[in-house]
Amino acid sequence: MEISLDLPSILAFANLILSSAIVIIAFSLLVYILTHNLRSSVARSFCALIAFVTVVYIGDVALPRIETLEAAIPWLRFQWLGIAFVPAAYLHFSDALLRTTNLTSPWRQRAVRTSYVISALLFGLAVFTDLLVHDGRHLPQISHLAAGPLFWIFALYFLLTVVWGALNIRRARQRCLTSTSRRRMTYLGMAFAAPGLGVFPYLVTASMPSPFVPGIVLLISLVGNVGVALMIVVMAYSVAYFGVL
Repeated sequence: MEISLDLPSILAFANLILSSAIVIIAFSLLVYILTHNLRSSVARSFCALIAFVTVVYIGDVALPRIETLEAAIPWLRFQWLGIAFVPAAYLHFSDALLRTTNLTSPWRQRAVRTSYVISALLFGLAVFTDLLVHDGRHLPQISHLAAGPLFWIFALYFLLTVVWGALNIRRARQRCLTSTSRRRMTYLGMAFAAPGLGVFPYLVTASMPSPFVPGIVLLISLVGNVGVALMIVVMAYSVAYFGVL
């Protein structure tokens, strides 16, 4: 078997290794927190966030072994279980952090529930229709679905929830009373971009005109994967202390 050593192939292989590592790391952290700190609302919301990110990366690990677009499409649509729900989990996690500072808000909690409903609707559109995404391209290094006529709704929804979540964490840090809790909240604020970095390449590939240069997307994905691997460990370290003595 001839091994290609061109840059896209090298980047694709590096992304596959990192994606596999992220699946292992994320699943291990998920199991650890579920078994050690399930009573904490922060831990539960973090588990939801990590679970949806894991779904995305499971698809990344499976897709390189698939040879045709027809066989790849079910996996590409399956990934939208994670992609569509990451924004809602973002908002849920940030709200749980803010509630640990004794700042509760019924309307903010309703917004979290509404975001899960919106994510479920978007997932349904991604799986059962071509309104959100439709048949894209299957390349040796990267597979992706193309943006549908309603894709801009998801992009806007993703942006709004991530910005709102970041503001919630910033507000939670400002309300921390001890230097230790403030430091842990700082870690969470710095690492909060991790799930977004994992989803960002899908926003790029879906919205890019065809044809595009795979190497550019693979490089963006590689940088994002490195960030995700580091940041989810930092987030898990900080979350592990919430709700425990």
